[in-house]
Amino acid sequence: MLLKTLISANELNTLLEQSNVVVLDCRFYLTDHSKGQSEYDKGHIPSAIFVDVHRQLASEETELSGRHPLPDELIFSQQLQNWGITSSTQVVVYDDMGGAIAARAWWMLIQQDIDVRVLDGGFPAWVREGFTVSTQVNTVTPAEQQLTVSFPWEVSEQMVVENFETNQFQLVDSRPLDRFNGENETIDPVAGHIPGAISRPFIANLDPEGCFKPSEQLHVEWLDWLIDSHAFVYYCGSGVTACHNVLALNHAGIEAKRVYVGSWSQWAKRMLRAAKDEV
Repeated sequence: MLLKTLISANELNTLLEQSNVVVLDCRFYLTDHSKGQSEYDKGHIPSAIFVDVHRQLASEETELSGRHPLPDELIFSQQLQNWGITSSTQVVVYDDMGGAIAARAWWMLIQQDIDVRVLDGGFPAWVREGFTVSTQVNTVTPAEQQLTVSFPWEVSEQMVVENFETNQFQLVDSRPLDRFNGENETIDPVAGHIPGAISRPFIANLDPEGCFKPSEQLHVEWLDWLIDSHAFVYYCGSGVTACHNVLALNHAGIEAKRVYVGSWSQWAKRMLRAAKDEV
């Protein structure tokens, strides 16, 4: 079953007239964790709630995890309640990076059977259309009940290890090609990619303005690229931009769900431990 994916700025502007809509501002910058909040304070879509990706869409990094492990299910359930999200809420998520960050929120929420879509083109598209920008911090009324949260589409490190023997799925790396090739690695302590993975940078899903390419175009591109008779699991640096490929595939009419959340940041730690054991 294909998932709901995108909403245009014009559609969102109309949707905001309804009362059961929650908008989440997911702007996030890996090298400056305070910048997302400051950009929100400068201006955001009216009624939008700022989301701290590092703390609210992830739990604390550990020695064995990737940079952005999924939050505890009960804690995330409480977070959804605090945002006022129920099973009948319409949710729109956005960023200013073509959906690269907002896709993580989309992937986490849609697994809970929440009606959620990503603003195509993000905040820049909203501004280009000339719609109202607010600096008001919105007061949120928590939902009366909590949703039951689970992440059935998460692929674990152990599942990736076992896959070397079972060959149940094909790993797809969503990072830029230079990082996949072990070049220009400035984030993780080890350069390269998981053995057997193939590269499909998430940026290839976007047009020059940061909007998704037309679904028909993406459908052709992905079908030319996907390998027949294989299940796919998507990963990136820390389980964020991998979700962009899942989003793009559903937008293109091709089913996709599963993400190795630990991604390269977790696998690099595994490689470092293995190297120490060999010494």
